[in-house]
Amino acid sequence: MPRDDPDRSKSSRAGTRRLIEQTPKALAGLAAITGVAYLSGSIYTKAYFSEFGALWILEEVPAATYFSQSWVPLLLMLYLGYLATTNLAVIGAQNDVTASFQFRLSVSFVRYGSWFLLALLGILPLLNTFGYVMSAIVLSIIGVATILLLFSSALELVVVRLNTMGRFIDLSMTYIAFAVIAAGLYVVPMQLGLNWAWLDKQPTSSLLTVYLRSDPEKEYRLLFSVGERLYVFPAKFEGAYPPVQAAPIANVGFVPPER
Repeated sequence: MPRDDPDRSKSSRAGTRRLIEQTPKALAGLAAITGVAYLSGSIYTKAYFSEFGALWILEEVPAATYFSQSWVPLLLMLYLGYLATTNLAVIGAQNDVTASFQFRLSVSFVRYGSWFLLALLGILPLLNTFGYVMSAIVLSIIGVATILLLFSSALELVVVRLNTMGRFIDLSMTYIAFAVIAAGLYVVPMQLGLNWAWLDKQPTSSLLTVYLRSDPEKEYRLLFSVGERLYVFPAKFEGAYPPVQAAPIANVGFVPPER
C-alpha cells in the first residue's frame, strides 16, 4: 500500500491550520453580513411602505421582517464566502492559487464586474423615473446576482492575500468592488421595494383580497399584518397613495359577505 506524499500531508495540515486561524475573522464576517442583511431588509421595507404613503407602519414592524426580506441573499453570501475561504485549505502552493482558473476568474470579475454593477445602479433609478417598472425589477434581480458574485470574487482575493501573504496581489480594485457593493446594497433593495410596491397598488395586484365587516361593500387588499392587527387599503382608490388603515383581525373576512 503506497504511503502518503509527505509534502501533500504537510500542505494539507498547513491549509487546515490557516483555516482555523481565520475562524475569528470568519465569525466577525458573519456578524457583519448579518448586519448588512438587516440593513438591506430595512431599506427594502421602508421603500415599499413609502410607496403607499404608510411609513408609520414601520413602528410596528418586527426585526424578523427585515431579515425575511433578505435571507436568500444572506445565505448565498455566506455560502459563496465559505467556498472562497475553504478553497485555500485544499490548495498546496502559493503558485497554485494564483494560477488556478477560479482565481483568474475572480480577478477578472472584480476588475470588470465592479463597473458593470456601477452602470446598473445608475440605470435603475432612470427606469423607475420613466415608469419601466418590470424592466427595473428584472435589472434589480440581475443586480442582486452581480452583488453576490462580486462579493465572492473580492472576498477570495482578500483571503488569498491574507493566507498566502501574496504581497504581489493588488487589492486596489477589490476596495473599489467593496465600495460599489456597499452602494448596491442600498440602491438595489430600495428600487425593488419601490417597484414591487407600485405593482401591488395596481388593480391586478397579487395581494390578498379581504373584506371589512364594518364596510362589507368594498374590497380591500391586505398590505401587512402583525399580531392581531391587519393593515389594509381599498382595492380601488384615487390619488398616488391609497388610504391605508389598521383593522383588528376580528373585523376582517377573507370571503365576501352575503348581501
